[in-house]
Amino acid sequence: MAGVEETAAPPLTGALARRPLAAGLPRLALFVRRKKLGALGFALVLFILLVALLSPWLKRYDENLQFQRPNPDFNPTASPLEIARNPNVGAPFILERFQRPSWEHWLGTDQAGRDIYARIVVGARLAAIIGLGASLISVLSGTVTGLISGYFGGRVDFCLQRIVDGIQAFPGIVLLLLLVSVVERPNLPLTVAVLGFLGWAASTRIMRSAVLSVAASTYVEAARASGATNVRVMLRHVLPNVVAPMIVIFSISIGLYILAEAGLSFLGLGPYDQVTWGKMVSAGRNFVDRYPEESVCAGVAITVTVLAFNLAGDAIRDLLDPRLRGTR
Repeated sequence: MAGVEETAAPPLTGALARRPLAAGLPRLALFVRRKKLGALGFALVLFILLVALLSPWLKRYDENLQFQRPNPDFNPTASPLEIARNPNVGAPFILERFQRPSWEHWLGTDQAGRDIYARIVVGARLAAIIGLGASLISVLSGTVTGLISGYFGGRVDFCLQRIVDGIQAFPGIVLLLLLVSVVERPNLPLTVAVLGFLGWAASTRIMRSAVLSVAASTYVEAARASGATNVRVMLRHVLPNVVAPMIVIFSISIGLYILAEAGLSFLGLGPYDQVTWGKMVSAGRNFVDRYPEESVCAGVAITVTVLAFNLAGDAIRDLLDPRLRGTR
């Protein structure tokens, strides 16, 4: 009523102030109870990201430090003939190669005397950067292209989709090898960019299908009839309604890019100056019958990380899709 002054609501205190938190805990418990695999995936993802973030403090040793010990057979006055018979007598120190897991080296050492645990922890940071970075590039670029293609249609859609068809016609591994081999020594930014470019076509296809369904809705037609520009309609009415597919693609793609980078590094085409799990699998495969620690630990790290992001992505998809909220 006119003349009545509005008064500000009193601040929440006591139990009322804690109501959002109290309401959120039962929802979290319900999510864990209904989607046990999804909760496990989120827990593993959180653990992996924490390890990646805290890797400078968790790795214990430098990942490239080669551990040595005094050589008991060293003889500074050894003759060339003695050195030829036993090369160890000419070196004052020898590498601590293939050390078994111990308190000093939790996962042992590799063929160069480097701590495997330290390299696994540093590899987690690289895996997180590559997975998140490549997924972000592919989803953002695919969203822009899919939004333009699905909204305008016609010739614009035809031309963009033929480009997408051309990229998807190449086998993924062949295209990766071709793009990475252009540079003599691929680095981390190039690897992330190449993997993101490889996923652009698939992201474009998915986002185009989502935009097509939204662009045909009545509220979009009403916005057009009211005189809104195409840019305004796309940004204010279409894009907010395709955020759910964007999140699902982003979460599920992370594990795929980590696995793709591991394959590249296994072939010797990954970042040349970084420690990656794929490189560790490749380096230890020649000794896997006698010293399996390096290959097995790196392989388990890749498997757990990809599985964690896939489980988390499936849970996000189920939560954002009303038809799947009651499943699993």
